[in-house]
Amino acid sequence: MAKRKFLRDFIGVLNSNVFSILCGFLVVVLLTRILGAEGFGLYYALLVIPLIVVSLTHFGIRGASIFMIGQKKFSDGEIVSSVLFILIFTSLVGITSSIGAYYIFYEPEYTVLLIALVVTIIPFRLGIIYIGGIFLGKDEIKEANRLEWAINLINLILAIILVWHLKFGILGAIVSLTSANIIVGIWAFYRIVRRFDIKIMYYPEIVKKFLKLGIMYAFTFFIIQLNYRADILLLEKLSTLHEVGIYSLGVHIAEQLWQIPFAISIVLFSRTASVKNQSLMVDSTVSLARLSTLIVFVLSIVAILIAPYIIPVVFGKDFIASAEILKYILPGVIVLVVFRVVSGQLAGMGKPYLAVYVFLPALIINVLLNILLIPTYGGIGAAWASNISYTAGTIGYWLIYSRVLNIRITEIVKYRNTDFKYFTELLNKVTHKWKK
Repeated sequence: MAKRKFLRDFIGVLNSNVFSILCGFLVVVLLTRILGAEGFGLYYALLVIPLIVVSLTHFGIRGASIFMIGQKKFSDGEIVSSVLFILIFTSLVGITSSIGAYYIFYEPEYTVLLIALVVTIIPFRLGIIYIGGIFLGKDEIKEANRLEWAINLINLILAIILVWHLKFGILGAIVSLTSANIIVGIWAFYRIVRRFDIKIMYYPEIVKKFLKLGIMYAFTFFIIQLNYRADILLLEKLSTLHEVGIYSLGVHIAEQLWQIPFAISIVLFSRTASVKNQSLMVDSTVSLARLSTLIVFVLSIVAILIAPYIIPVVFGKDFIASAEILKYILPGVIVLVVFRVVSGQLAGMGKPYLAVYVFLPALIINVLLNILLIPTYGGIGAAWASNISYTAGTIGYWLIYSRVLNIRITEIVKYRNTDFKYFTELLNKVTHKWKK
């Protein structure tokens, strides 16, 4: 793995993520201030179902696209055509599944209009994910990044107009997000049509290969996403929307610390898919996992210290309790950094399914602990359920990674001088780029 190119791509992903986080952060500030804890809880609860459904119905086509383009066994035009053919089918499955899920998890506050708007996001969101995978497979990380930050930027602009200026409340918030996904989805489709020779048709060999490989990526991603979101669904059923709003904000802030390992994982995935000798990447991957964990740990300490002062000022006094949720959820967020980094390499090797072996049992633990703890401890109980689940999953995954790539289990805690030299070089490049 060429260090210079990796650093360039990592910085590109990180810069895009920082801008995207800033836009998303401003949207959350706007919504929490105007909608309050209960309104924000309703907004978050409405979006959980399509998020989970998309994680399942995207059928892992993003990951499969990266892998298949990297393998170069089929032409780009045939691969892209097959992706768009599959998109039609998965969109229908996603919409139908979401409607069924809303029926099961129905709340009186879920109006037909709100559900219809949220469900409309699904085909456009799936299209953005699929097309982003095509760009990543072509090693065009900048193009893939643009699709992600554009959604948050447009969402922010529309939310300012509809929620703040026109005072459309929760309806304005949902319309803003839906419109952002529609606009970016149409733009992504336009970009891909201009780039490739596309015929939306059925290529049996490619589609079968996609589905065989993609379902493996999809089921893995679904299980992991369910681990991240089961607490919100169960909190919604076992507690109040006010509690969901408080908890959701704390979790949302904590999960922003995953942006560094997420950026690393994306680049590792893209690189690994086209690398024959995986042993050459192990040292870099493990070093990055160690370094990312240390950085997130330090940032977590800072977050714990300043959150009680910052949250009520920025988000309003209704969300003071979110600082407590943040404190309790951070241990699991820190531990999971190892998984989020090293999983990029195994996924790029075409082995995403290995995560299911540990995160499916972790999900069961998560659900059972949530049911047990939420009635008594509310959001704090949900946070501890997630912490235990994340820790169990990460330890199990590290054992699998160590065995597959033949490295010592203790390697993850053996910090070396080269780790910090790598960080220094990265910091210098980031600083230089941001000064330009």
